[in-house]
Amino acid sequence: MVDHAAGRDAGAGAWHLPVRLALERLGRTLHRGLMAERERWVLWLPVAFALGIGAYFALAVEPWAGLGLAFAVPLAGVSLWARRSAHAAAPAVLLATLPLCFAASGFAAAQFETWRATAPVLDRRLGPVTVEGRVDLVETLAEGVRVTLAAPHLDRLAPERTPARVRLRLKADGPVPEPGDRLSVAAVLMPPPAPALPGGFDFQRQAFFQRLGGVGFATGPAVVTPAERGSLSAALHALRDMMATRIHAALPGAEGAIAAAIITGERGAIPAAVNQDFRDSGLAHLLVIAGLHMTLATGAAFFAIRAMLALVPRVALAYPIKKWAAAGALAVATLYLAISGAAVPTERAFVMCALALLAILIDRQPIGMRSLAWAALLVMTLDPVAIVGVSFQMSFAAVLGLIAFYETWGNRLGGLRRDTGPIGQGLLHLLGIALTTIVATLGTAAFAIYHFNRFALFSVPANLIAVPLAGVWVMPWALVSCLLMPLGLERLGLVPMGWGLDLIERVAHWTAGLPSAALDLPSMPVWGLLSITVGGLWLALWTTPWRRWGLAPILIGIASLTTARPPDLLLAGDGALVAIRSGDAYLLSSDRADRLAAENWLRSAGGIAAGHLPTAGEAAEHGAIRCDDDGCILERPGRRIALVRSVAALDEECRSADLVLSLVRAPRRCAGRTRVIDLADLRRYGATALWLEEPLRIESANASRGDRPWVPQPRTPGSVSAPAQ
Repeated sequence: MVDHAAGRDAGAGAWHLPVRLALERLGRTLHRGLMAERERWVLWLPVAFALGIGAYFALAVEPWAGLGLAFAVPLAGVSLWARRSAHAAAPAVLLATLPLCFAASGFAAAQFETWRATAPVLDRRLGPVTVEGRVDLVETLAEGVRVTLAAPHLDRLAPERTPARVRLRLKADGPVPEPGDRLSVAAVLMPPPAPALPGGFDFQRQAFFQRLGGVGFATGPAVVTPAERGSLSAALHALRDMMATRIHAALPGAEGAIAAAIITGERGAIPAAVNQDFRDSGLAHLLVIAGLHMTLATGAAFFAIRAMLALVPRVALAYPIKKWAAAGALAVATLYLAISGAAVPTERAFVMCALALLAILIDRQPIGMRSLAWAALLVMTLDPVAIVGVSFQMSFAAVLGLIAFYETWGNRLGGLRRDTGPIGQGLLHLLGIALTTIVATLGTAAFAIYHFNRFALFSVPANLIAVPLAGVWVMPWALVSCLLMPLGLERLGLVPMGWGLDLIERVAHWTAGLPSAALDLPSMPVWGLLSITVGGLWLALWTTPWRRWGLAPILIGIASLTTARPPDLLLAGDGALVAIRSGDAYLLSSDRADRLAAENWLRSAGGIAAGHLPTAGEAAEHGAIRCDDDGCILERPGRRIALVRSVAALDEECRSADLVLSLVRAPRRCAGRTRVIDLADLRRYGATALWLEEPLRIESANASRGDRPWVPQPRTPGSVSAPAQ
């Protein structure tokens, strides 16, 4: 008699055995890899902290205010017990709870920052209205001056509804205030603008955490009342503005704007065309005070101070002049940070330089990757919102890639310098710049594509010329001009500095003008960016061969670009602008309405061409798109979409169209007969994108953001993005 049950068990066992063996082999591999990388475990704690912050911002609804602390405190207690306990299970408990504690702490830090930043936000356009407040920030732009007012007073607005800060663009011919002054002006104010498309840049979230509740422009001349210059913050702002003014006076034009950006961090005056050239040539990092500038400034200060002290034998032989030089360089770095405005890349560069100089003061060797980890943790603790910004992402990604590369290949490259003559040394220096540029470009490529939809193809040759020029010529003259500025002789340093900047600008312009200098790409999905980030961290933070596993998620993230499909229809949140995709172009309803939104739409689709919707009586796509004064009809296989501009056309289209997109308010009876998105929906849910596939996919900016404090009105996530029935 055949035992069928035994046969089935044997078959099942035969099927499960290879899987079990494979899992056991994978477990042993993971265990060996983790044990071999024990010294690198600590590098993942800032990653856990960032994951906690990211988890908070990924939520569709605002969590309970004490959720982060409710997990962080007990996890910290358990971790502390495991750290001090001699129990056999203590190491395993510590390994499990400490990363979770950091993740919960990151979540709690983000919640605290949200609580701290909560302030009133305008819910409608105001003005012209008299605005009065203290000048908190003055920004020089290419086309004028923009100020941020703290604790403003707005006519006809109750104090409890008044924003904590507002931002205004002043008239170009009016007085220019200084931080701390009182300013009164007639202005038009509006709420911070919503994203131009679903998943786009969220200025409302950025403004929320800056406590910026309104933006606008002056309609009349400003009245400025000078204030007493007493506080340190006001003094630093005044010093920064004074330096920028004197730089522009001594070096007018684009070169002066770039010099001001390098010395004071004020980039607003750089012409848009110059900014675009630097981005398309891969030289935009030269306009941001980051690692290159901070290292050159502190390095020059360190060696100059040490050289001067070494000239006095009695001092050089009796005192630790190396430590004195490190202390002086640290003071220079601190002043540079304060004057520059302390942007995220500058903060990161300062922390790393400070750690290196402190290591000299306490006779320790700085550890590159650990310095970066502590710098990231410090920046995230002080400003948890920074991790969702492009500045944090690109600056840390670039330095992470460079440190990992030189940890692996630094000794081999250093060996090439032995017994090498002057020509060889020069060629190796150029090779180092090329490798640095390649690594930094690859490290930041995913973030550049995600945020800007562009990738600079010729950044390596451009940097081979620009970076040595900046290091050998531009930055030394910048330091000389700062030293001469108290004597009123800054022009002696700024003019030669301008010669170098002019050459760099020419390199940027020439490179940006090359065919296909900047590759336009469609928006990368969020999951693709996260996949590349995980793979990059795995590749950079580990040192043993299993780091190569990180290549798999990186390749998956790159492949995500092939899944990107631009929307077939886009509607602005106020209904003023509509785009219909036709082939390789977006047909726009207007050339003048919401140009910023139109630029965002075209860029997010990979820089496709812009066209015009047909005028009355005309058609496109062989009649598939037809327009008249009341709207447009779009025919797609199995679907008829009506874009309606007038109430008179609604009744007919509600009977005949499969989907009605109404730029006016539609009556309820219309929604009862077909699927309708009208002006009320657009104003409630924000910019809306549609994919005319099966099933119909609709996404809106506000529904994708969820019910969060920075979203103006309570939303029901997914209510607009649900497929059509």
